[in-house]
Amino acid sequence: MSTDALQQGQEQLAAALNQARVGDDRQLGQKVRELGEQFVRLMVGLVRLCGFHAPENHAFDEPTHQLVNALLKLDKLVGQVTIVCVEGQVYVNDIRVRMDDRTSGPAALEAELARHSCGGLSFNRSLDAEQVRALVSCIAGPAEASRPLAHFTESLRACGCPEVGAMGRFRLRLTGETERSSGQKELHRTLSRANGVVADAWNNLGANRTPNPLPIRRLVNEFVDASADRDSMEKEEQAEAAMGSSGEFARHCVRVTTYSLLIGRELGLSQSSLADLGVAAMYHDAGYAMHDEDGFAPPFSHHGTAGVKLLGRQRGFHQAKIKRMLVALQHHWDLDRRPCLYARIVHIADDFENYTRLRPNGALTSPAEALVRMASASGTAYDPQLFQLFVNRVGSFPPGTLLRLRDGRVVLSMSGVRGPTSFAAPMCRVLRNADGTVPTEDTPADTAEPGVQIAEVLLQKR
Repeated sequence: MSTDALQQGQEQLAAALNQARVGDDRQLGQKVRELGEQFVRLMVGLVRLCGFHAPENHAFDEPTHQLVNALLKLDKLVGQVTIVCVEGQVYVNDIRVRMDDRTSGPAALEAELARHSCGGLSFNRSLDAEQVRALVSCIAGPAEASRPLAHFTESLRACGCPEVGAMGRFRLRLTGETERSSGQKELHRTLSRANGVVADAWNNLGANRTPNPLPIRRLVNEFVDASADRDSMEKEEQAEAAMGSSGEFARHCVRVTTYSLLIGRELGLSQSSLADLGVAAMYHDAGYAMHDEDGFAPPFSHHGTAGVKLLGRQRGFHQAKIKRMLVALQHHWDLDRRPCLYARIVHIADDFENYTRLRPNGALTSPAEALVRMASASGTAYDPQLFQLFVNRVGSFPPGTLLRLRDGRVVLSMSGVRGPTSFAAPMCRVLRNADGTVPTEDTPADTAEPGVQIAEVLLQKR
């Protein structure tokens, strides 16, 4: 890309950002609500009609035509359309549809989808009349007892609606709700499905579909909740094995997001800003989803501008979208180019993860050594205040650092800074005893305790 083209693109981004700062497009939001209400009313009516007539009956003609038009208008307004039902409410691309309390539409649609263990539908493109009839027939049809959601998804594909995606059920988090009955299990579930969420997002981008950040945002919201816990880094290190054989790219996105949220929380960002930051971090390498005519991804030097092009396909302008585009473009920029706040945060998180992630031959360097290397570029490549916040949180031996203790044990750092006196004294897990044997159960080693001293940092191998 030429310098002039890049400058023009940046000017367009700046203009779009200024427009986004004015606030949400209320007129757009109102149109989405109106069309969403029409969608709910028509869909519920068509599903109920299946109880009296076959979908080929002429009674379906007019409401089917209206539903096709409603979806087409929504597609033109917002791109990929996502309908989510949760606790008697319906959301269209994160915009709540307001309906008369006397209308049972939202609850009825939720109940019909719930029979299939489904909580929402995503439309990668608008449907024709035949596909709408097929979709209605699938929703009204019987649910399988053992695997209802999987069976429903297979039915959608079989009936000619492969562009319609079925999502699991959701629930609203109550105001002030902080405790989780099984936080560790939920974290395992979040990590175990992260690979699929990231893979789906990148497949959509690679297939030239309009970006749909909603599944990524839901995933990020769970990470935001986890990052509220001061021990979340330790829990995530313990639970990361739940990602199993996840692809390296998914692991990279998840870890960059985790580190970015850590910095954002230390900076004091609000929950909504943390969510925006997390989604931007997940999409920071979106440009690699683009392929040229020969099927190759763009080179490192062009993946930022490629990411802007892909993310720009999402229709409409709002702050969250512009921030994602800016992060994709700027997350490798040095300070003299004045990258935005989120890009400066992701730059630190991305480089730290690239230094420390396990490759086929092992990590490039240990987390402790990575901090030393990055510290030499603080003030030039990295924002010095943001980098210091990161260091203050992870300490001298960040989680994942392999250490040898003076008594001969080999341990893995599992915690960041726990208090004023533990900057260089992490809680660890013993990997090998002093005699070379492997512990038969999880054995902690607190280097803050007297007599438990760190002798050296080791480089972790595959």
